[in-house]
Amino acid sequence: MDSTEWKIGQYPLHVLVLAANVKGIAVPVYFRIYTHKGVLSEKERIGFIRKSLSVIDLRDKLLIADREFIGKDWFDFLSKNRIDFLIRLRKGIYQQWVDLECKQYEKLQKRALKKAYAQAQFTLEKQPYRLEVYRNENQSEKEPLVYLLTNRLKEKRTGKQYGKRWKIEYCFKHLNEYCFKHLKTNGFNLQQVAFQDTNKIRLLISFVIVAYILAIEQGILQEKQNPVRHIRFANGKKYRSVSIFRDGLQKLKEKLTYLVDFRTYLFKLTPKETTILKIV
Repeated sequence: MDSTEWKIGQYPLHVLVLAANVKGIAVPVYFRIYTHKGVLSEKERIGFIRKSLSVIDLRDKLLIADREFIGKDWFDFLSKNRIDFLIRLRKGIYQQWVDLECKQYEKLQKRALKKAYAQAQFTLEKQPYRLEVYRNENQSEKEPLVYLLTNRLKEKRTGKQYGKRWKIEYCFKHLNEYCFKHLKTNGFNLQQVAFQDTNKIRLLISFVIVAYILAIEQGILQEKQNPVRHIRFANGKKYRSVSIFRDGLQKLKEKLTYLVDFRTYLFKLTPKETTILKIV
């Protein structure tokens, strides 16, 4: 779960998105847009999750989010709806509750710096949580430690899954960098269009997300048929030379030269005819 700030013309907006991790790729399943400035309130976030529950069953799933998604009512709502979460905290947040029960917040930090990990359980508004503290592997001087809060208590070191959250940002990086590039500047000049209708913006983003998902699907299929080469870096890790999204998008461009090609492609994805496909 993440929010990103976009600007179309002079119209700033926030996009709050819930994405599912599919084979290591973040696939958006629900989103809403907000036009006010500043972070979203707990009430807005709770309303967002309530509506998303009609799209996807989040019970016993792990919701991963960043530091802006905090609050006692928010945590309580997620726990009572059987939604496990892993949320990053700022240093010192809820320290008083940790110290009240464990009296070891400072000890946690020292232990994490020395051994790379430390944890403590505490209760907030009658709900049990675990604070996990990790040594920052990025060697950041400003943030030598990463603080994570979770209500998934049976699993050890839930915080190791926090890295998956970045895939959501990566999704919107792709949407901005590739899908919107031509719409913004190369002829359409979308940035100069003064949108005032939220529904139009929502529809536009929906189309772009559909394009992103189609590219991801094509990229996954292409990976099975003709895998791209991987590059090994100095740290020993290997990465794709071309992302699944970019590979899939290129193949879509090659396949879908004309509108009729796109229509045929959609029919293959959804064999049952629908009114929308008939119109296309």
